[in-house]
Amino acid sequence: MPSHSSSMPSSVSNNVINFPSFGKAITLDDQGVYYAINTRTQAIHSIFQLVYQHDDWYLYQLESAENEDETRWSLLIGSTDYVLHSMTSAQIRQHFSKPEYAEPRGAWQVIKNSKFGFGKFTPVQADEPVRYAMLAFVDGEMLTPILIHKAEESAESEQAPTLDAAEFA
Repeated sequence: MPSHSSSMPSSVSNNVINFPSFGKAITLDDQGVYYAINTRTQAIHSIFQLVYQHDDWYLYQLESAENEDETRWSLLIGSTDYVLHSMTSAQIRQHFSKPEYAEPRGAWQVIKNSKFGFGKFTPVQADEPVRYAMLAFVDGEMLTPILIHKAEESAESEQAPTLDAAEFA
C-alpha cells in the first residue's frame, strides 16, 4: 500500500476553517420566557415560553383567559404534533437560502413542529449577539421570522420575568 504521508500537509489544522456553519446549538440555557416587540409602538405584543420537559422541547404562548384579568399558557401545536424537533441542515438551507436572509450573515438552528418553531441565529461576526426568532409554517412554507427577545430572569425565581406590567398595555 503506497504511503500518502508525503502528500499530506505537515499541519492539518492549517486547513481547518472556523465557521459556525450550523450555529450555536439550542441548549437548556435557551429555555425561558421570550417576548416580541411591536417595532412601531415599542410595546410587547406576544410572549412565548420555550420549555424542555421529559426529554422534549415545547413552545407556549401567553394568552388571555376567558376572564379578562387572567392569562394562561397555551401550547403551540401543529395539526397533530406539539413536540419540537430539530430541523435538518437541508431544511434550514431550503427555508433560509432566500435573498431576504442573505444579511446579516450567520447560521440558524431551528426546532419546530409542523406549524411553529423556535430559531437561534449565530452571526458570523463574533462580536454580534446571538438572536432568537419565533417561526410559523403554513403548508410547509416558513413565514417571515419574528424577532424575539429573552426576558431577564429574576434572581429569586427562574420562572418570573422582570418585565413591568405596564409594558403589556
